[in-house]
Amino acid sequence: MVQAAVPEGDQMLSRGRVALLLAITCGAQLLVIFDETVVNLALPSIRTDLEFSTSSLAWVVDAYMLLFGGFLLLGGRGADLFGRQRMFLVGLTVFVGASLAGGLAQSDEALIIARGVQGFGAALLSPAALSILVSAFTHADQRGKALGVWGGLSGIAGTTGVLLGGLITDTIGWRWVFFINVPVGALLFALTVAGLRGRSADIETVGGPRRLDGFGAATITGGLLLLVYTMLNTSHRDWSDPLTIGGLAGAALLIGLFVWWEGRAPEPLLRLGILANRQIAVANILTVLAASALYGTFFFLSLYMQVINGWSPIRAGLSWAPLGLTMAVFAGAAMQLTPKLGTRNLIMVGLALVGVGQLLLLRSTVGGSYVSELLPTLLLSGAGFGLALVPLVVAAVSGVAREESGIASGLMNTSQQVGGAVGLAVLVTVANEALSGKISEGVAQGSALLDGLHAAFLVAAILTAVAVLVTFVLPNNRAKVDMAAIHGG
Repeated sequence: MVQAAVPEGDQMLSRGRVALLLAITCGAQLLVIFDETVVNLALPSIRTDLEFSTSSLAWVVDAYMLLFGGFLLLGGRGADLFGRQRMFLVGLTVFVGASLAGGLAQSDEALIIARGVQGFGAALLSPAALSILVSAFTHADQRGKALGVWGGLSGIAGTTGVLLGGLITDTIGWRWVFFINVPVGALLFALTVAGLRGRSADIETVGGPRRLDGFGAATITGGLLLLVYTMLNTSHRDWSDPLTIGGLAGAALLIGLFVWWEGRAPEPLLRLGILANRQIAVANILTVLAASALYGTFFFLSLYMQVINGWSPIRAGLSWAPLGLTMAVFAGAAMQLTPKLGTRNLIMVGLALVGVGQLLLLRSTVGGSYVSELLPTLLLSGAGFGLALVPLVVAAVSGVAREESGIASGLMNTSQQVGGAVGLAVLVTVANEALSGKISEGVAQGSALLDGLHAAFLVAAILTAVAVLVTFVLPNNRAKVDMAAIHGG
């Protein structure tokens, strides 16, 4: 498979090989991130067709996030122990099968279960894909560019999901937001089997026996599942509710047990020494903060477009196009600038642009102008995330031993999912508090809802500002990032 074709060293891969690896790995990541946002604009149609209650409709989104975030570390370690390609194919099969089941669902329960299984498949697929990518490219320049493509497409995929979700729902129906994964997944499966066949090194473990840290896997998976579940439920349950407090306490206990055990386990799921690497630790903290801002912006801007301004799904979806296009352009620029300017500088500038864009949303009004009130934010956020995501991926997987590349990838993706869930929960709470306060003062419903959104946008900007400050703690790579430091070589 991948490793046998790319022996250790500074070997350049052929253009065909580069294209194949990028198509397989980045195509899989596009599917995974795409499905986090593609259903957002289809929710009203899904609610009508399957007779969802208002409370259960949120689980069409939440079930995916819950299982995805909860099983990522386990999926990443599985890729290290049982083979990257093997876990990639298993995850892809589960994901595509669940997508087909989601499109065929005839009840709300069936769709929610399918979304959860999709999330589980994504948790196996995503870290395996990134691990294949970073293990295959041993030449410093090619590795840097490959990670740049990955980081850029990961950000663009979320915007593409919102855009296509509206188009698909208004044209061929909401079921096709799930059916579209089937032919794409089948193509990726065929490319993987045919294009990487006969290279067996990847399916073997990299040193040592195949043994999974069962207690560590149980405690961290249980802790993350409980944490994400509790945070997602704060949208309709107070933070002071005993169930919320108990859920957070239980999650903290399980995660604490995991940390305690990993320092003593003979073959730990996550070697805690990875987090002793300041660059990796800070990169994951930044991923949490950036995901909080990104998920919150997506959620509340979609709410503003459809609920406050009354836009159709297709109009709301098309409105996101400038963000996606700008992100693509600046992600490409970041691929070229990262080796020259370093990860810290680009992340700092990118997040600062995002923060300015979030502050500009405080000017938005009911029925306001798209060009003057929303477009500046979309352009600044697209440029900012485009610049920041590429070097953030590079920083998060640098300096990790080859046999731990899967768990490092899973750790970064876990930070993204947990950050998104926690950030969205905090912003929803802030928005609801502001909304309730304004309604009690006698403010009209539309204006009160807008005030709630403004409160959420302000908190998102504050989180982004904190991320900018945290960026100063990243190691100073000076003028040039050492791409060869990735995987310690």
